[in-house]
This record gives sequence, C-alpha cells and structure tokens, in this order.
Amino acid sequence: MRFQAEELKIVSPPKSGTQLKIDESIEKIKKDILSRKNKIVLLVDTKEPEITEKKINDLKIEKLIGSGTSNFSGSPRNRVHNIRVGASKFNGILIAPNEIFSFNKILGAVGPAQGYLPELVIKNNKTVPEYGGGICQVSTTVFRSAVNSGMEVIERSPHAYPVRYYTPHGFDATIYIPKPDLVFKNNTPGYILIQSKIQGNFLTFEVYGQDDKREVIVKGPYQYAHGFAGAGSMKARLETIVKIGEKIIYQKTFLSSYKSPDLFPVEEKNPLE
Repeated sequence: MRFQAEELKIVSPPKSGTQLKIDESIEKIKKDILSRKNKIVLLVDTKEPEITEKKINDLKIEKLIGSGTSNFSGSPRNRVHNIRVGASKFNGILIAPNEIFSFNKILGAVGPAQGYLPELVIKNNKTVPEYGGGICQVSTTVFRSAVNSGMEVIERSPHAYPVRYYTPHGFDATIYIPKPDLVFKNNTPGYILIQSKIQGNFLTFEVYGQDDKREVIVKGPYQYAHGFAGAGSMKARLETIVKIGEKIIYQKTFLSSYKSPDLFPVEEKNPLE
C-alpha cells in the first residue's frame, strides 16, 4: 500500500491467508494413519485480507499530515546498510485509530539472520560494535515524524551522549531490544500510513492520514547547559503542541540530558569477529 499522487493505492494485490487448525489436524492425522490412508490433508482456516480495494476508502487516509528527516552523512558502509534494512521494516505500516505503535515490536529481532552488519552502538558505558548499529537513525527519524504529525508520544529516550548524526540535539530517540522503546498512539480519527524513503544521505518518514484540521506547533529543540558534565555534554528541550481550532488536544515537553562522549570510549577490538 502506498500514497501516491494524492491517492491511496494498493501496490500489490492482497492475498488470503491460511492458519493451521492444530488440534483438529492432530486428530485427523491419527484417524488417517489408523485408516492407512495414503494422503493426509491438514485442516486450515482461510482468513481474508484486512485491506482490500473495497475497504481502502474506509481507512480515511487523505493527505500528508507530517514528516521527519535526518541526515546520516559520513556514516560507515555497515551503518548505511543497517539503516536501509531497518527503515524497510517500517515502510507501509498501517496504524488504526487509538492503536499503540511500538518501534521495537515492529523491528523484531536484530542480528545477522535478519541481514544486519556489525556497527557501533552505545552499550554499557562504551561505544562498541554490535549487529544493527545505526538503527537509532531510523528510530530518531520515526520520532521526528511522529512529533511533526502530532502523534501522542508515550515513550521516548534520548541517547547517552550527543551523536553527530542526530542534530539538532534534543530531537532523537534511542532504542534497544527490548528496552528502551519508542512508543506513540495514533490520536487521529482514522488510520495512518507510514512511508519511508532514502534520498542521498537523508532518511525521511512520512505520515499520511485523515485531515482533521490539526495544527502542530513544534518549539525547539533548544540546547543549553553546554559542558555541565564534561566536554560535549549538554541539555535540550523540545515542546510540541497540537491544536484543532483553539482547542489544545495534545501537549508535551521532551527533556534530554546528554553526558560527555568522553565517558563512552570506543571499543577498538570487534567482539563479533
């Protein structure tokens, strides 16, 4: 599914799914074996696709309601690869009204089996290589798109220190399986559709949904208290206000406190080799 030319379109035809009836099939296998049948057919339920051409108008996805962008210029090859793999997980995600979005739930397992490569992550007060390093570029960009579209952000954590890929500082979101997570609620009257795209060194997430006449005001992020905890440390403040007419429907302030990068030395030896 993709929003193109001011219209929501199904890119590939929806298919019916099947689910094995485990208990019933076990009993049938026993009977068929005792009956010495040459062919055993398992019992399944057929599930129709949730989204079809007929249902597409019911989603109320009408326009772009917000987007977020980040710049990963200067990233090593493995980091760029991981960003591309991670971003693909969130392209085409549909979220129902009042549904809770969990970044980690959608992301799933992160390892070589999922196509990720070793790259630097912040872990245990060090900066060390680990499979999937760079995925926080994805979570940061999703966070920006959620804020800019007026979503109700329930859970978000800043990085331990200011990372150059996430400027302006104070507008980032770190994740790690299982925690911390990035969590928000679709607070619009209809479904929202998330789309990702990479152009050059820029990653963008777009949020499409119903035009409920919301106005999203984002103030900041403002950085202050530079060097309060060593070279490169700082604090930041970001505020979002969502209004429909004169009524404020959502308001939140995100405070970030970053330590000095010197406190997180880079592990020279790759433990994954």
